[in-house]
Amino acid sequence: HKYDISDYGAIDRHFGTNEDFGRMVGEAHSRGIRVVLDAVFNHCSENLTQFQDVVKRGKDSPYFDWFVIRGEKPEKEPLNYEVFAFCDYMPKFNTSNSQVQEFLLDIAVSWIEKYDIDGWRLDVSDEVSHDFWRLFRKRVKAVKPDCAIIGENWHDANPFLLGDQYDSIMNYAFTKACLDYYVFDAFDANQFAWKLNSLLMRNTDQVNRMMMNLLDSHDTDRFYTQVGGDRNRLLSAVAVMAMFVGAPCLYYGTEILLEGGYDPDNRRCFDWDESRWDMDCMEKIKKLLALRKEKAVQTGGIRVYSKDGLFVLKRFQGEEELTLYCNRTKEAKAAAAEGRVVAENGYRQGKVEAEGFVIFGGH
Repeated sequence: HKYDISDYGAIDRHFGTNEDFGRMVGEAHSRGIRVVLDAVFNHCSENLTQFQDVVKRGKDSPYFDWFVIRGEKPEKEPLNYEVFAFCDYMPKFNTSNSQVQEFLLDIAVSWIEKYDIDGWRLDVSDEVSHDFWRLFRKRVKAVKPDCAIIGENWHDANPFLLGDQYDSIMNYAFTKACLDYYVFDAFDANQFAWKLNSLLMRNTDQVNRMMMNLLDSHDTDRFYTQVGGDRNRLLSAVAVMAMFVGAPCLYYGTEILLEGGYDPDNRRCFDWDESRWDMDCMEKIKKLLALRKEKAVQTGGIRVYSKDGLFVLKRFQGEEELTLYCNRTKEAKAAAAEGRVVAENGYRQGKVEAEGFVIFGGH
């Protein structure tokens, strides 16, 4: 899984070299693509030089206080030091220790200075001290003001999103709402709208516009598998994600309907055999993601509600307006045309079919 890091200055040999990475960033930038790295600053590998020094020398090691140890030295039986998720091979850093802070801050800055990366996604960030994240933001933003800082926090992260720590989080609350609507049938259209409105009210507008909205990830079952392989429901959910305030995050393979159950099945290799791809589905996802070029979606206002059993999401700016209708009922529902059809799946003769959607746009 690569979350047990022993050398924070090197690319894992299974992925390539530091030189390969530098070339990749350069090629990405030349295409207008930005690169965000995954930062594991909560814990490390037991093979980290500093932890191994503590294993050998115990309290005599200058790095003893870099970790949270109950006793004279780290012991696995019984486990007497803090770790990540009960994994004794991943000791937890004491991120309130000033030396640890400097060690990790130097790492964060060095990848920006050496390779011009564009952001950090912060692993298990809610288990790291607020003091550290405040220092992290100051140090990183001083080097690259527009460097994105995205926390992994599965819950309400408001204390981290007050302007002095993260820019945003992986929006798992959005994920949960979509699962309740599309997978578990816990929400009807009205309840789904209420939930999404409540999420928008949690944080400031600036934070909402930076949110990383996702349907699934390397830590969850794949959404396509969760909906039982129903491509129509998947496409409808992608439409909501593409239209919602924030940045849509499409997990690799979703565009070719890659399956995946519980970890590690959700981390299957990408299938490069194009003969097995659902090209119609991919084209519809491309069309949905292209909506991010619309000003109403980029910077416009949002209204979320339900109407006649349909879920409705409207984005607007000036005279530009885009309206999404999603139908999770068991019968076709009329959707009054509001301009031209810019994207659809299951829209016929003025009606949205069951599990279908339509997006109207116009000025």
